[in-house]
Amino acid sequence: MRSPEDAPEESPHNPPAAAMPQRSAGRRKGTPNRPWLVVSDSGKERFEEVGKHSIMRRTGIPARDLRLLGPLLSYPSTILGRERAIVLNLEHVKAIITATEVFIPNSNDPTVAPFVHDLHSRLSSPSGAAPHQVAESRNKGVVTL
Repeated sequence: MRSPEDAPEESPHNPPAAAMPQRSAGRRKGTPNRPWLVVSDSGKERFEEVGKHSIMRRTGIPARDLRLLGPLLSYPSTILGRERAIVLNLEHVKAIITATEVFIPNSNDPTVAPFVHDLHSRLSSPSGAAPHQVAESRNKGVVTL
């Protein structure tokens, strides 16, 4: 054990231990949580702050597929079919589609608004078709599925 006399003197090159910044034991997180619009299979919308690892766990897609949806990189239009999800990157529309939810990362973009509106209307109608299509098909006596 060190006695107080053995402790090094304080100097500009040797600050006291209390002044030293504390480092965390783990790695620093590289990506913060992003806001995602989550649309359920019943058409209900909610915003969630979700991290990359949480999205990977919930959808079963690998990290390399999430890069397609990144705001900084530009990829050509792509549709990837995975075991539990579909990753969609079509110019301005980016989404992850699962059996129960649709995740949309840039839902505040005005170019994405028509997609979100159409998706919401299709999910909230009973047959999955847009409401105006259901009305037209009823007038003709044919139901489109």
